[in-house]
Amino acid sequence: MRRVAGTVSTDDIIPARYKHMHTDPGRLAPHLFEAYLPGFVESVRPGDAIVSDSVFGIGSSREQAVSTLLANGISLVIAPRFGRILFRNCWNLALPAIEADTGDLSEGMTISVDLERGEIRSEGDVIAGFPKPPLFLLEMIASGGLLNRVKPSPSGA
Repeated sequence: MRRVAGTVSTDDIIPARYKHMHTDPGRLAPHLFEAYLPGFVESVRPGDAIVSDSVFGIGSSREQAVSTLLANGISLVIAPRFGRILFRNCWNLALPAIEADTGDLSEGMTISVDLERGEIRSEGDVIAGFPKPPLFLLEMIASGGLLNRVKPSPSGA
């Protein structure tokens, strides 16, 4: 688990100058938090969660902020509050965005999240709770995102 402090904008996640340079999230990945947290991208490991202590993802509606997080292997974002557009983009791209009190979550802690129960656990203990996401959001995660969820089946049914 990786903590970020302060209000984080989508420009902090992926600087605007890269938005139109690349459409491949893999080419955006090296620029994650480039100006906001220099060196952060080198420390991220696949499956890491990002935990914020403030509002996460305010600003523009760029979907590249979420695709850049995913391209770096980020599997979850937890924050007390989210910018509404980024929050929805997270779920649309199958990146769970959990609104919860993050005061008991510390850098490097190993956590697990049960979306269906609304629980964040560490070493078997529930350390934070959150409102359970609606069923349609859980279905989007299970489907791999909104587009996969609404895509017609090959049989046309």
